Amino acid sequence: MTAQHRILLVDDDPSILRLAQFCLEARGLTVILAEDGDRALDLLRDEDFDLVVLDLMLPGKNGFEVLAILRSSQRNAEVPVYILSARASDEVREQAEAAGANGYIRKPFDPEGLADTVVQAIT
Repeated sequence: MTAQHRILLVDDDPSILRLAQFCLEARGLTVILAEDGDRALDLLRDEDFDLVVLDLMLPGKNGFEVLAILRSSQRNAEVPVYILSARASDEVREQAEAAGANGYIRKPFDPEGLADTVVQAIT
């Protein structure tokens, strides 16, 4: 695994961002952080990512809105998106999949499990 793999991590909780960033960078990934949906969309407009890990409950545009915009863009329509959320009901999970999410990681997450999931998704 080389640092060339770029992950966009989107969450409004700084402690989650730091923990996930630490775990993913320990696996040799480059992690870019966004604290809300609008910032994530700005980054996606200007940069390339191998995977987006996206919280659903965000200030500004929520995760479903970000996912819809992402899936409708020519530039990022094929970028894998994994939802990271405490909203773990079957209904929410099905909504995320129907909206185009490639996977779902439930909060609170196991740091090693998150890293394993991300690495598996990009290899």
